[in-house]
Amino acid sequence: MRLVFQIVWLLAIAATVAGGWWWFAEREGAAARDKVKARRSAATLVLVEPVILSTDRRVVRAIGTGRALQSAALYPSVSGEVIKVAFEAEQKVKTGQPLIRLDDEDQRLAVRLAKVAVNEADRQARRLKKLAPSGNVAQATLDTATAELESAQLRLAQAKADLKDRTVFAPFDGIIGLTDVDKGDRVTPDTLIATLDDRSSLFVEFNVSEDAAAYIRPGVLVSMTAWTLPDRTFTGIVSAMGSRIDPITRSLKIRAQIANREDAVRPGTSFAVNVEISGSTYPTVREVAVLWSRDGAYIWRVTDGKVEKVFVKVIRRESGRVLIEGDLHKGDVIVVEGVQGLRPGRKVKATPREQNSATKTDAS
Repeated sequence: MRLVFQIVWLLAIAATVAGGWWWFAEREGAAARDKVKARRSAATLVLVEPVILSTDRRVVRAIGTGRALQSAALYPSVSGEVIKVAFEAEQKVKTGQPLIRLDDEDQRLAVRLAKVAVNEADRQARRLKKLAPSGNVAQATLDTATAELESAQLRLAQAKADLKDRTVFAPFDGIIGLTDVDKGDRVTPDTLIATLDDRSSLFVEFNVSEDAAAYIRPGVLVSMTAWTLPDRTFTGIVSAMGSRIDPITRSLKIRAQIANREDAVRPGTSFAVNVEISGSTYPTVREVAVLWSRDGAYIWRVTDGKVEKVFVKVIRRESGRVLIEGDLHKGDVIVVEGVQGLRPGRKVKATPREQNSATKTDAS
């Protein structure tokens, strides 16, 4: 009987303790729920900025090779013995200036003979023309004399051309290069005399990717640095573009022209080329405003005092800002600070970031 009483007594104590614990837990839980509810109903303080639009500007980098404005490899027209080399390497020459002279004694004699023949044919033709009105000369005889004169003039022109072929002339103004030909050498039409380059300007040719080619047009400015002069920057202008994309490299050939009045660089020089291109216009926000989830990048937009999640595509980062693509418009208000704990539909108290920064500065 005593044992039963003790068990009943213990059960009563346990029930009392359990009831007290349940009452205390329920009270604390209700208080916690009230706090959570109060926090949820309160607006979250966030710093915001408006979306601005910005043009996608980027620099395309490439390696280019310079070539002369005009360039020629000089060969003789005929075979013969060199009797004079009239230039030195790196000499500036003018259009039509003689460079190499071959033995031309036979050709000079041929010109003299042709001139004699022309003079005689001309004398005969003029004499017959004077006699023709009196009827003492047949028309056929006059025609023959005229034909002989024309034939003699053609032989003279041919002799002069043969004589001219014995001299190699500069085809344009430029700087001539080295030569392996000396006086006394025998040359043929396959013998390279020298190279001639007009280096007053240079063409720099380079390739750009297919996507960049869509934004480059003739007239675009190009900045470039020669590997031989790393401390000097040249400014050129796009003068020509290829007509098609290379199907193997997926690139387009571009030609830019730069002035080289001081003859600072030579044809064949390598250049580091920079081309600034402007693309499409995109919404721009600060980098800190862009967040990431397993579904991709997104930002928080404030509309009517509440936030909504807007998924975006990052186009490019530039100086702490991000060009993005998405359902955004100029002037949309974006959360840039205070993004922790935000949920779709959450009430926020938006403060412009610049205003907040100014307040902090005044306080300090």
